[in-house]
Amino acid sequence: MTDLDVVVVGFHSRDLVLRCLDSVPAAAAGLSCAITVVDNGSGDGTVAAVEAWAADRPWLEVTAKDLGANTGFAHAANAGMAHGHAAYVALLNPDTVADPGSLTRLVEALRSLCSPLPGEPAAIVAPTLRYADGRPQLTAWSFPTASAGLFGRRSVLTKLFPGNRWSRRFLVERDHAGDTEPYRVDWVSGAAMVLPRVVLDRFGGFDEGYFLFWEDADWCRRLAGAGYSVWCVPDATVRHDEGGNRRHTGSALATRSFHAGAYRYWRTHHAPQPWNPLRWAAAAALGSRALLLLAAHRVERLAAPRNPLTEGTRP
Repeated sequence: MTDLDVVVVGFHSRDLVLRCLDSVPAAAAGLSCAITVVDNGSGDGTVAAVEAWAADRPWLEVTAKDLGANTGFAHAANAGMAHGHAAYVALLNPDTVADPGSLTRLVEALRSLCSPLPGEPAAIVAPTLRYADGRPQLTAWSFPTASAGLFGRRSVLTKLFPGNRWSRRFLVERDHAGDTEPYRVDWVSGAAMVLPRVVLDRFGGFDEGYFLFWEDADWCRRLAGAGYSVWCVPDATVRHDEGGNRRHTGSALATRSFHAGAYRYWRTHHAPQPWNPLRWAAAAALGSRALLLLAAHRVERLAAPRNPLTEGTRP
C-alpha cells in the first residue's frame, strides 16, 4: 500500500501547482507517494502541465483531473482525497512549498500520536507555516469566537496590542515559539495538513457548503466533537505564499466566500437555532463588513490605471 496520497487543488494556478509539486518528492523522502491534482475548471492548461511534469517522473503515480467548473475548495479537496488509497492523506495548497522531510515528519508524528489520550486519537497534524522570509504565519489557533474577529492575527488591535489576552488565547502558536515537540491545538489551516485515511473513511471530509475559507475550522471542530484531536508539529515546516492562489480568484469572490463561510461557521457552531438573536447579529455584522470591503475593492479597481492591452482578459 502507498504510504501517502498528496492532494493539491488548483484554480488559475498552473505555475504555483508545478512549483508545489516540485517540492513533494524531497518533502516525502522515504515514503511511497501518489499525487492527485484537482483543477477547478481553470482553463489555463493546469492538467496538461501536470501530465507533462509527471511524464518526466515515471516513478511517481500522478493523477490530474479537471472538474470543469469552479466547485469550491471543499468539494475539490474531497474529490481529490477520495481518489487515493494510501494510509495517510496530505492536503497542500498550490501556493505552498513543502520543506525537505516535512511530509515525512508529519506522517511520523501521526504514527506516534495515534492515541495520545484515551479515546482521543489524532485526526490531523499540521506543519508550521512560514512566509518566504521565514516568519511564522501563526496558523495554529483556538476555535474562533466573536472576539477573534477583533483580535485575529491581522487585526489592528492585535498589531497595536500584541500581548493582549484575547489575541494570545486565539493565536496559540505564539506560546509555542521554539518548541520542537508536537503540541495540541483546536484548529489548523487547511493550506497544509496530513490525516489518516481511516479518519477520512469513518468521519468524512470537508462540509461542501463552504466554498472557500472556514472549511478547515469547521472540520477540526466537528472532529473534536467526535473525539479526535488536532496537533501542530513545529519541526515540520512548509512555506506558504499566503494569498498567492487568491490573486487569480478575484478579490470579490474571496470576500464573499470569506464572509459567507464565517456566517456558516457561526450559525453551525454558535447559533444553530433559527430564532437565536446571535445568528442575526452575526449576519448583519458580517454582511455589512462584506459590503464595505466590496465597495472598497470596486473603488480601488476604478482608480487603478487602465491598460488597453490587457482589458477584457483575465490572468
